[in-house]
Amino acid sequence: AFGDTAPGSAPFSEVETQLLRDLLTAYKPTSFMSIHSGTLGLYMPWAYDREHAADRNKDSMLQVLTSVDAKHCKCPFGAAGKEVGYPCPGTSMDWAYDVLKTPYSFAYEIYIDPASASDLHDRWEEKMKNGGAALLELGESLSHQHFRGLHPESAPSDFIQVQEFTDMSVDNCLKQFNPIEKNEYDKVVDNWASAFLDTAHQIAKELASQTQTSI
Repeated sequence: AFGDTAPGSAPFSEVETQLLRDLLTAYKPTSFMSIHSGTLGLYMPWAYDREHAADRNKDSMLQVLTSVDAKHCKCPFGAAGKEVGYPCPGTSMDWAYDVLKTPYSFAYEIYIDPASASDLHDRWEEKMKNGGAALLELGESLSHQHFRGLHPESAPSDFIQVQEFTDMSVDNCLKQFNPIEKNEYDKVVDNWASAFLDTAHQIAKELASQTQTSI
């Protein structure tokens, strides 16, 4: 039997991933976003490697995430493998960045059960207040020891998850990944629809700036 983390027999062994691959290859996007839920976080390559951040366009991608985070998430952001503390191989984010050379490739985690969100926000704010903000200003990444422990390895995210959660009830699973009250649903949709537009705006600004610099 295949669980919810079954990777398939080989890269692009499933028809859904083949369709996505072919569409992206034909379109050759300048930006790519993979959207998930189960926690909160804004990620950039690499996800497969916990030791290294993306080298190409790294500063510009981080600038986009910094801006979006301040307005819409106030949550952990940075290189996925570094930020969560363990590798997440086989992601579409890494593939688009590496194979297609997409300049801006991100994965956004946009929802967590509000009860858990409060704990995550508290941990993030504590890290930032107790030296984290200064470290970021000095150019340190979220791989710095100071930022470890924001996401436990057991985090039930559909992006950073590395193990199955067979003991989670249906009700708890629904609440972990989806807003179930109308007010909360509307709030999430409004915030992240705006966040996606802000991401596109920030990317456009960065691309324009790079074009002017190269002239």
